[in-house]
Amino acid sequence: MRGKRRIAIWAGVAGLALLAGAGPAGASSDYSCDPVWALSDSGFSCGNRALLAPGNDTRVNLFLLRRTAPVGKAIAYAKPTWEERGFGHSFFGWHTLRDTYAGRSGAEEAASEDQPLNSRCNSAASGQTAFEAALAAAKGIPEGERTALRGARATLAEKCSEISDHADAALDMAWRGQVSSASGREFAGYLDAATAFYVGQWDKARDGFAALAGARDLWVAEAAAYMALRVELNAAQAASFDEYGDFTGPEKVDKPALQRARAAITTYLKRYPKGRYADSARGLDRRALWLSGDLAGLGREYERLLQALPPDSPELATLIQEIDNKLILQKNAEAAVDSPMLLAVIDLMRMRQFDGEEQPPLSAAALTAQKGRFAARPDLYTYLQAAHAFYIAKDNTKAAALLPDRAQQPASVPLAFSARMLRGMAQAGSNGEMGYWQALIGAASDPYQRPLAELALALAWQKAGRFEAVFDANSPVRDDRIRELLLMRLASADLLRRFAIDPASSPHPRQIALFTLLHKDLTQGHYADFGRDRALVPADAGNELSIWDFGTGDTVPVGVFTKGKWSGELACAALDATAGQLAQNPANVRARLCLGEFWRLNGFDRFTTLDPVEANGTLASGPGRFAGAVLTRSAIYAAIIANRQAAADERSYALYRAIRCYAPAGISDCGGEEVPIAQRKAWFDQLKREYPNSQWARSLRVYW
Repeated sequence: MRGKRRIAIWAGVAGLALLAGAGPAGASSDYSCDPVWALSDSGFSCGNRALLAPGNDTRVNLFLLRRTAPVGKAIAYAKPTWEERGFGHSFFGWHTLRDTYAGRSGAEEAASEDQPLNSRCNSAASGQTAFEAALAAAKGIPEGERTALRGARATLAEKCSEISDHADAALDMAWRGQVSSASGREFAGYLDAATAFYVGQWDKARDGFAALAGARDLWVAEAAAYMALRVELNAAQAASFDEYGDFTGPEKVDKPALQRARAAITTYLKRYPKGRYADSARGLDRRALWLSGDLAGLGREYERLLQALPPDSPELATLIQEIDNKLILQKNAEAAVDSPMLLAVIDLMRMRQFDGEEQPPLSAAALTAQKGRFAARPDLYTYLQAAHAFYIAKDNTKAAALLPDRAQQPASVPLAFSARMLRGMAQAGSNGEMGYWQALIGAASDPYQRPLAELALALAWQKAGRFEAVFDANSPVRDDRIRELLLMRLASADLLRRFAIDPASSPHPRQIALFTLLHKDLTQGHYADFGRDRALVPADAGNELSIWDFGTGDTVPVGVFTKGKWSGELACAALDATAGQLAQNPANVRARLCLGEFWRLNGFDRFTTLDPVEANGTLASGPGRFAGAVLTRSAIYAAIIANRQAAADERSYALYRAIRCYAPAGISDCGGEEVPIAQRKAWFDQLKREYPNSQWARSLRVYW
């Protein structure tokens, strides 16, 4: 019974891949970037939030809106993509959200039949199994004929991509003379028509499949009826795609062929309402609606399917991908759709704001005019009003007033959670803010909801000057990435040291704390502390530093401080010895040069991940608590160049290195303020003039 119900509910879904496409939609955000670590941003974000928001991918907003009940079960987070490794669980990409709830859908990953030339060949290979099964079951076909037919079908699948672009192409038809039985001739006729279809000979294919309408073999008759509608649909769209495969618009569609396609779909479904290709036929009917430009009809069909499909099914995710491609992003879609859910997604997208954007965001008047279209969903309309007040009008008082406190209601349904999040955002800075977020953290249960509420609390504590509360033993903030960002940029030496040895914390943020502690011990002059803190590095710690994705890998290279490189062109003692010398005398010229060598040789150039950033309201912005000014390689070299008491080999090396900071692009890799090219020339001339016989003067032939 359950299986039959699933079949009935999912009618029309097998053809979703024909429309969905595998590439990202115009609203997609699946590319490498850093999310804005705040509760909102004004434009389109690469990191989605579990909050219905303008900055989300439209697919994400639609997925969230479809969920009208709590999950009701524990769901594990899907593994993030490479680009999302730094998102924590406060942010996510569309595909990660899909995989978390529904798993990966093979249909969504399938190639789309939107491309007019070679896409027909997708089914040439996939249809091989059905053909062979039907051929094996057919009676009255001699074995020799079966072999010839089977081989001919395999050749069609193999050669399809070679012939599909050429209407005058033909396959070797020698096998045709080997088939003489009545049943065998039906399969042969099917192969003739199928070959014409894949080559793009529409008239021949149309006649061939029509001749098989009364075939005695049931599979041949049904498959021919199904292929008849595909012939008309492909003929209709053949001239509507440009050389790059982009749809050029309904005006280029062959309207008579499209009408025949819809009639053929109706005929097939009437004759085979539960046929093996019925789901695909319904999917192709949506294709016909799209090709005709009937966005209203397409929207109604999408609304029906959205309500019919289970919210955690891969099929729903595939449908959402299709809706995004074929409806949400279409021009004037908001005027055509009747579905409050689809209209809400479009409205949120229209609330995005970009610098220099020619298209103004959704106006209050336009939203007011839509009120009647949300008659069945006043809760959703109210949320849109509040979102407009918050994001567009910047009227927090109005936004909060539209969203009364519903703390006693379940928060896990995305719309309810979004309303409570938006209310809290609108009331930021109020006396009860911390308590509000703590209550929401306790109420959130769906994946990605709690981490977002945790981010809200962490931001509130940070604004109040109490970010250390995140690390209290009873803190409700558990997301490791939130903690790591605060450790990297704001934490004091004491907090880093305490957290690095805390057995109750996860290994990765502990490694982040230890790396940050050791790095800042050196860059901010805590040399004696470095000697003690270095003992915390595990013997098996890795030491390969990549500054471009620091902190997002499975391990953190804290071993660079015990097993890194410290002696290159300049002979240097081990790093711990250098730190010891600096602890005794921070002005030790040789030791300072060797500290610079350690940074240079181990890839720390342009490593700014741990540097404080300007206070802008985002997580971990503002002045840090680690005492001491940051020492850069450029500052080391400048001080030694100015020190006439420095030894000749040390001063000449400082000149050499100060100049090479700008190789090869004329941009400094050594940190600090860049110096003009005139200064680099002056250093070059000084090196050549004062130390002409040094190896550094002899080896340096240009400046940058």
